[in-house]
Amino acid sequence: NYTTRWDTALLAASLAYYIWLSPALAVGFALYAAACVGIILGYESVTSFPLWQTALIVFVIAWVGQFWGHKIEGKKPSFFKDVQFLMIGPAWLMSFLYQRLGIRY
Repeated sequence: NYTTRWDTALLAASLAYYIWLSPALAVGFALYAAACVGIILGYESVTSFPLWQTALIVFVIAWVGQFWGHKIEGKKPSFFKDVQFLMIGPAWLMSFLYQRLGIRY
């Protein structure tokens, strides 16, 4: 059952952080989080392969891709300066999307 797992508390804490940053961005984050939860529930309903193993594989591939992109860009990742940037990064992407859609945040 998804609602009894520890990651629900982490998701709630992240949403609270986004509400503190910007309630409008928090709405986008909540919609994204709901979609992710739906994907997780769908994944778990069709396979017995542990979710954590799939998540680890995706994480490693994404991490390598991120560093490759920063190498091409010629800039170091900002989160080396401050761990808070790990939480700000998704908000920055959401703000970019909001700007494209003309939504004030």
